[in-house]
Amino acid sequence: MGFTLRIGQAVLWLACSTAWAQAESVKLPDNLHHNPTWLTLGHYHQDKFGSDYTSQADDPAFFLSDNGKTSPRAELEATLEAIQQPGGGDSHARCRFPARDAWLREQLDLPDTPVNCPAFEQWAGTLNTEKVTLVFAASYLNSPSSMFGHTFLRLDPPQDDEETDLLLANTISYAADAAEHDSELLFAYRGIFGGYPGITSIKPYYEMIRLYNDIEHRDLWEYTLNLNQQEVDTLLAHTWEIQDKNFDYYFFDENCAYRLLALIDAARPGTDLLDEVSTHAIPSDTVRWVRDAGLLESIHYRPSAATSVAHSLDSLPADHQTIAAALANGYVAVSDPEVRKLGKDDRAQLLDATYDYVRYQSEAEGWPRE
Repeated sequence: MGFTLRIGQAVLWLACSTAWAQAESVKLPDNLHHNPTWLTLGHYHQDKFGSDYTSQADDPAFFLSDNGKTSPRAELEATLEAIQQPGGGDSHARCRFPARDAWLREQLDLPDTPVNCPAFEQWAGTLNTEKVTLVFAASYLNSPSSMFGHTFLRLDPPQDDEETDLLLANTISYAADAAEHDSELLFAYRGIFGGYPGITSIKPYYEMIRLYNDIEHRDLWEYTLNLNQQEVDTLLAHTWEIQDKNFDYYFFDENCAYRLLALIDAARPGTDLLDEVSTHAIPSDTVRWVRDAGLLESIHYRPSAATSVAHSLDSLPADHQTIAAALANGYVAVSDPEVRKLGKDDRAQLLDATYDYVRYQSEAEGWPRE
């Protein structure tokens, strides 16, 4: 048994020595750590005064080098060394940082040997993404934190039944990790001065529709991006790298819109959407920047219940709107002469609008079902 153990130790030593030799034999180009894609993947930005770089990631788990936050070169060298280590599994660098791994192998012409990453593979398989859609939720005046709207990404699966599939699609959203009991005033104050960690999360689209469309009565605009499958896969791989990692949240610049722009920049190098951000990143500006970069493929509008009801009532003549209000409030009945005298089509339109309004009011005010 002692001989067998020594043989096993020798094999392990030989494998590790080979990996180290490969790492040592790879010569990094002098300025690869300043490559825009590497800086994007590391969320590095040049300091305002001087030529140094600092990553906006505020979580030690995001870095493989102790100096990774302030040294793109050190992080690049640590990443190259780590991805060439033998083995696999969820804790391996190739599994923790799949976007970095793929980019480095392409840049340095490293062999793309298979690696077993069960957690990442299951996660990406569950998301099953073919297209990516930028969703903009209109402003919500009842909340200071939402007065400029909100943006998130929808991960669209291959579509057999379009409406059903999209409702079941997942979304990527970045938001401040605030305590539920924090007041809106405290949230705004801490959000302005970076008092909250920001977390990237994955949620089903139907939950977002329920929150924004139905509860907060906010219209949704869906902008499908023209990313190809490789770019979609890169966006997912980088999302895996940053999800559950802390990036301090700032209300005016490093907010929901800013983090999504960073993901799109990672997916399509050279887009440089973050270059548009100077002092603030307003969600509505995000849509304009994405459009100007030629990233839009199609647009779909999803009105809130409040908007739909308002449109339904506005489509009625003024005198019919008065009747609809009277019907909704119980002042007149469907059988009353002023309703019955209307033509068949006008009466149908009137009753449909009234029904939509009453249903909206019952849901908004929580009327009991009878």
